[in-house]
Amino acid sequence: MMDRQLTAEFPWLVAEVEGGLGGANWIFSYATDTRDLPGNVYVQETKIDLSGYVQSDLTVGFRRSFEQKAGQDFFSWYTYNPNIDYILETVLITSVPMTDNQLTAALVGSPGFTNFPNPALDWGTFNREHIIHGSYKAHYANSIVGSGAFTSTGSTTLVDLSDNYFSSLEPTAADCLYCYRAISLPAPIDGLSEGPKKIQMPAIRVILDSFTVKEPDLEYMMRLKRSYELANQV
Repeated sequence: MMDRQLTAEFPWLVAEVEGGLGGANWIFSYATDTRDLPGNVYVQETKIDLSGYVQSDLTVGFRRSFEQKAGQDFFSWYTYNPNIDYILETVLITSVPMTDNQLTAALVGSPGFTNFPNPALDWGTFNREHIIHGSYKAHYANSIVGSGAFTSTGSTTLVDLSDNYFSSLEPTAADCLYCYRAISLPAPIDGLSEGPKKIQMPAIRVILDSFTVKEPDLEYMMRLKRSYELANQV
């Protein structure tokens, strides 16, 4: 058995509302390797390559996972409505790839759970074994420390009113891990006098304390079979 430390890195997201009445949009202040999906959803993604371990017939296991953040979440506005001007964020490291529709659904209900039926959302067929690392946060403007009035131009840091972790840390024989950070921003109103103005979300790093182990041939072949079955269920 050998200890390893696997890392997934996601960049800063800095976006500002630009435009006029009826045509405002979120615009990135600089390139952040972030792509947009319908509904003001933004995705950052990368992979962790495990193919070398698979070629050596090694199983990768996990002891714990945790996130590190490069700075402070920051939000500014022309006017702020806490009923609609919140930010949702989910970070996922999975043993199978996720579609854009599934990433959007993950901001409503975390994958791997028994989610409520909704024909408009693609939950996939994930179970807990797919989700090596998972976190879900709901960010709101900090109304206690350093906040301006919500009815006029102001700014503040963000606080987490929901901060859930649902990592399975299940061992895998997959040849890579798929890493996603999906963020839902509030809809801009006019970019001039109402609604959100600017959002700054720092880079984050997910660290997986892991190990590799040589399993007996039969157990390893069964794990390979299980990894293949899980990948084809999604």
